[in-house]
Amino acid sequence: MKSQKFKCLRKLVWLCSILLLALSLLPNLIPEYWLIDIFSNFKLQYLAVSIFCFVMVIFLFQKKWPAMLVLLISIGWNSYYILPYYFSNKNEHKEAEHQLKISSINLLSSNAEVNLVEKYIQQENPTVIILMELTPQWEILLKDIIQNYPYHHLVPREDNFGIAVLSKHPLKAKTAYFGINQKPSIVSELNFNAKKLTIVATHPAAPVDEKAFELRNLQMNNLMESRLNFSDYLVVIGDFNNSSFSNHFQKLLEANLKDSRLGFGLLPTWPANFTPLQTTLDHCLVSKNINVIDRTVGQNVGSDHLPISVTIEF
Repeated sequence: MKSQKFKCLRKLVWLCSILLLALSLLPNLIPEYWLIDIFSNFKLQYLAVSIFCFVMVIFLFQKKWPAMLVLLISIGWNSYYILPYYFSNKNEHKEAEHQLKISSINLLSSNAEVNLVEKYIQQENPTVIILMELTPQWEILLKDIIQNYPYHHLVPREDNFGIAVLSKHPLKAKTAYFGINQKPSIVSELNFNAKKLTIVATHPAAPVDEKAFELRNLQMNNLMESRLNFSDYLVVIGDFNNSSFSNHFQKLLEANLKDSRLGFGLLPTWPANFTPLQTTLDHCLVSKNINVIDRTVGQNVGSDHLPISVTIEF
């Protein structure tokens, strides 16, 4: 009976190992199919389960190498995407007055925890705030916060794609549409440290089906194709509805941009209430001439996303 149980357990580990290999490789080998691309979001989870299965193979299998080889490929593949975010990111920091903090918050249109949102903003005290899923109701609830940021551009909507930029520094902002789906982004320009900085706040559609997947990719690709219209110092920030492990996200970095999380860890943000499945949907890309001083994820503010804050200098 005990031998039969071990036999079933070994079969289960083998099945899990093959499935992990497929889930790890296919999203990057076949990135154009929307359902497969979704599985690219969970490489951290694949890595953790692959390591667990590897340990199981050591203790359960007599002929270990075939299963170990399958799992080592999974471990190596997923580590390739994850480990760079934990490498050291040492830079010489200048005086605080040369630093700019930007916070990005996906409010969740149905969220009612205004006190948590206000508390996070007060704790972080950013110079610039990006708000997503800004509804007319949220605009009313955050009236005091908005008044504290005299330079702002608001695009409230009844759906999940309202957006806003609030700033303590003077800025010029306009609504921009980088896709055919009329999901608004905001392009802002401000002068900081005697240089012009462009901040693009964006929130493409979630890839819940093939059409939404194509629209998400089109919006982000069109945004990056507009790179020459922005200043040399560029920040692209928001809920991209795409993880850093997807080929479609990696393509965004070709516009001379870098992921602000490099050196600070993965810092996953979604889903806020279920840590085991959390992945990186909220991003801040910066041009390579910008120095990232700090990158953090905030506490739960009642949304399905955790907020992020990024401190930069240039």
